[in-house]
Amino acid sequence: MTPHRTDVDGARTASDGANASSLVRHPLRVALVNDYEIIVRGLHAMLEPFSDRIAIVEHDVGSTPDRRADIALFDTFAGRRDAISRADTIVQEGLVDRIVLYTWDATDSFLEEARSAGVSAVILKTTAGADLVDALERVAEGDDVELSPSNDSNGTTVREPLSMREREVLAMLALGYRNAEIARELYLSVDTVKTYVRRLFQKLDVNNRTQAALRAADYGLAPPVSRVERLSTDRTER
Repeated sequence: MTPHRTDVDGARTASDGANASSLVRHPLRVALVNDYEIIVRGLHAMLEPFSDRIAIVEHDVGSTPDRRADIALFDTFAGRRDAISRADTIVQEGLVDRIVLYTWDATDSFLEEARSAGVSAVILKTTAGADLVDALERVAEGDDVELSPSNDSNGTTVREPLSMREREVLAMLALGYRNAEIARELYLSVDTVKTYVRRLFQKLDVNNRTQAALRAADYGLAPPVSRVERLSTDRTER
């Protein structure tokens, strides 16, 4: 299996020679980006009720957009530093006018690095669907969408056996990340990561990291080949 993308039927495309800096089109053309199909599909479902304002032109799973889009909406699930690195690549490729990172929280250092990579905005996942669409339209028009650092959101939910933060940690355990690596990637402290790992062991009824990693597939979080390949390359280059 290799990184793949899905073009969404009926989405608008730019005409040949279209200028990326032209006025924003309506509906807004958006490419969704993340390594996990389940995450991208969930984000699409969230935006679907606003199809008169948002046209999803592409799903990029483990890759970067290859169709013209006004915005690449990049879900940072299970990889904040990785998302920033890929955002920089997207900027260099020039097919997307603006990049927005969609994340549970944002520290000072995360925001600073995101800006340095050319990210236009960082939006918290506590933002409701209608407000997210409003924010994307503002970003596309060139407005500043400011975000203050926030560390108090952990993505917990009553209805799910695992919170979104716990899912992130589980996904990274399945990728073979150590606690310190998870902490660095997600801009958390090692102690915080240890707490999440302990909670995972309890909720999954497992005794070690290997057993927990094997459960990742049950949540649609089996290691994506694209991420495994990038991780292998990164570790080889260190």
